[in-house]
Formats: sequence, C-alpha cells, structure tokens
Amino acid sequence: MKKIIIIALFVIGGFSSYAQEPAPKLYTLPSPFERYTHYLATARLMGAVPLGSFSDNYIDKASFQNYSISIEWVLRNSPLSVGGEIGSTYFEKRIPRALYENGDETLSAVQTRTVSQYPVEIFGNYHFLPKTSNIQPYVQLSGGVSILDYTLYYGNLASQDQKVRPKYGIGLGSKFLFKRDGAFGVDVRVKYDGVSYKHEYIDKGISSVNGSIGLFYRWW
Repeated sequence: MKKIIIIALFVIGGFSSYAQEPAPKLYTLPSPFERYTHYLATARLMGAVPLGSFSDNYIDKASFQNYSISIEWVLRNSPLSVGGEIGSTYFEKRIPRALYENGDETLSAVQTRTVSQYPVEIFGNYHFLPKTSNIQPYVQLSGGVSILDYTLYYGNLASQDQKVRPKYGIGLGSKFLFKRDGAFGVDVRVKYDGVSYKHEYIDKGISSVNGSIGLFYRWW
C-alpha cells in the first residue's frame, strides 16, 4: 500500500511540474519595423550658433528661433534612411547707435542686422544599431537650397537682399525610442550648416552649428 502511495505522489508531482512549464514557442516574428520599409515624421526645435566670418563680420549672437519638420524613409534590410526636411532659421543682432555714411548723407541710427533662412533639403542617415534598438545613433549628410532674406536696418530704413543659394550640412545624432518596437521617440542632433552667399557684410557664406531636439512618430 505504501509503494502505491509513493508512486502516486511521484506521478502527481510530475504532472504538476509539467503544467507549470510555459508552452513552447513555435516561432517569433521579427518586428514589423525590421520586416518592412517604414517612415518617420519628426518635428524639432533648434538653437544655432554662428561660425567663421559670418560670426566675425555680421552676427555673432546665438539664435533660438529655429524649427524644422522632416519626413524620413527607413529602408528595409539596410542601415540607411533617406528623407526631406524644411524649416526656418533666424539670426539677429542690434548695434548701438552710431554714425553711418549713406552717399552724401550721414545717418545717426541703431543698426539691426538680420538673416532669415528657409532651407529645403534632402538628407541621408546611416544608423549604427538595429532598428529595434532603443537607442539608434546615426550620422547625416544633407544638401539642398536656402531661401534667404538679408535685411539690414538703420532705424526705420532698411537695405534688403533676397536670394536662393545652395546649402549643405553634416550632422551626428541619435534616436531614442520610448519603448522597444514603439511608434514614438525623441531625436537629438548636432549639425553643421553651410550656405554659399555673399552680400555686403557677408563675404564668405553663412555657416553655423545647431543643436536640436525633436519628437518623432514612426509607422509602417
């Protein structure tokens, strides 16, 4: 009788341990962001610092009135993505009242120096980690045009020049997903921008470095 009880306890224990084991996984599908080409829309705010002769000769003050919106296509089975970006940047500096020669006249005025830009670019990103990584560092190359408005004020008088000029850039950044395989995240980027432009005080183009933070949404 004791042998029968012992055997029954062993059988019950075996069934109990088997029932507690998780069901075997037959297969696991990769993330849809790995299986398909997917897309990102990013809205970002930027702070920019003038560089080089642009800073030395015209405006040397940082600007925080800058923003951009981009759409990005992330290619399947590739670390590359391509996209387009449009935005707005604005630099301004006010010079204390001084005397300025204007032909035969001498003006006493407060000089306000401004440059507005509306860049239209295409870009390519190379990502260093997989698409499902929570952190996705990348390097970026971009090129396009900048729609420029150079306006130099002498009090209420203004000297203006509007042009469309070539633009290029190189950046380094990283995307941070709020959760793995999630749709939302933050994009942090530092980028150098250069624009080919000459007029009055600006003789060697407009160059700046900007830091930005953006919120992105991705879908497939």
